[in-house]
Amino acid sequence: MPWLFPLIALLLCAWLVIGFLEKGRQNEANSGKRFLSHITNWTPPALFAGLFIHRCTSILTMDSTHMDVLQYLPEGATLFQRLSLVVAGQGGIELAAFAATTFAVCSIHLPSVKAMSNEAGRVVQQRMMMFCALCLLLGIMVLFPEQAYTASQPLPQQGSIDAPPLSNALLPLLFSLLVMFGGELFAASSVYSIEVNFDALGKKASIKCLALVGLSLVWLATQPLQWAAWMADLSEPTNAMALLMMIHAVVVLTSVLYPSRRIESRLLHGEGRSIALIATFATVAALMTASASLLLNHSTLFSNGTGAALLGFWLCTGVLGSMLLVQFMPTLGFDAAPRPETWWLRMMGLLTPMLVMSLTPFGAFLIAGVWIGLAWSAVVPWMVERDVASPSAAFVTVPMVGLTVAALTLPLFTGNSPLVSLFAALPVLAVAHVGMLIHKPSAQQHTS
Repeated sequence: MPWLFPLIALLLCAWLVIGFLEKGRQNEANSGKRFLSHITNWTPPALFAGLFIHRCTSILTMDSTHMDVLQYLPEGATLFQRLSLVVAGQGGIELAAFAATTFAVCSIHLPSVKAMSNEAGRVVQQRMMMFCALCLLLGIMVLFPEQAYTASQPLPQQGSIDAPPLSNALLPLLFSLLVMFGGELFAASSVYSIEVNFDALGKKASIKCLALVGLSLVWLATQPLQWAAWMADLSEPTNAMALLMMIHAVVVLTSVLYPSRRIESRLLHGEGRSIALIATFATVAALMTASASLLLNHSTLFSNGTGAALLGFWLCTGVLGSMLLVQFMPTLGFDAAPRPETWWLRMMGLLTPMLVMSLTPFGAFLIAGVWIGLAWSAVVPWMVERDVASPSAAFVTVPMVGLTVAALTLPLFTGNSPLVSLFAALPVLAVAHVGMLIHKPSAQQHTS
């Protein structure tokens, strides 16, 4: 079915603009438009369900024409072997995509969403569908590779390849859960156009996301097959890239974008606001470029530091260029956030590394530097603007400087630097997050 994945991609693209497509339909009495809306919403889950059911049926019935059966299952395979292949192989990815898309469509029925107004509930549902579609589209090349859906020539002998271990099922499970609960945080972090209290939704989602990020990083530290395969050849992406994308997105949402609703709402008019923005951008650029170049230089990809520095510079150029480009968005009316220019800067820090990772696995070397830079983006405006109190040097600034130096250097003494760099960047985010949430908001309050 060569038309299937183009159709799925087209429908997911429609989800990206679902708010525009459904604008004004809430009071629309035209049953045809309502039916079209249901088709748009439910066709992606139905297609993913169809893919999973077809694969599951073929494996359980030992269909000798199916590639999974030919490659992985010996003659007379037990029921446990067949079920294991269903969830640990490509079927697990299809089931995860079905679960994530279904959760996004049904999100309007979540208890914390049902407590909101009908308008707010629809907006949350639309943002969660947008986030889900974005994650699946960016990860589609590694999650749904062509070889998983086409027959090789010549056909392989029965059971010629070892079946994937059951532990492989953790990757689609973690991916789908991160998409689901990350979507809740994305909605709570990005909706400013209506007066809604997102505390209940955001706090619950933050707790779940923090637990999932911890589990995902610990699991990657055990060197599962997907991660080990990428570490063996850094130029060849595996579906571990999709999990890295989600870890990155959820960490930024949990520790930077969602807390910024509260942190930046306490900033005053902003004496020196333009200088603070320039200082923020320069800090993010310097930390991101330094981290990416050091990690690439430590890898086995380059024989000298010049190539690593050049690749690190070009990878960072894409992220920094997008951050600069979106500074025009507030002038176009997208300025509902308390500080729209820094909100858009951070949003590009979320989205652009995911896009880079979807194009090249070297994008994974960006993540730690982006996290460190975005952590400082929450602190720098308070240090530069003159009408608010600077953060505590003993509690925020000095610890962040020390942790930043450690996060940049510690991975260079390990053999698994991409993963160690993520663990090392988390304390920087934690200090910035906690420190700025308890920071006194104004100079007047600070001195009173």
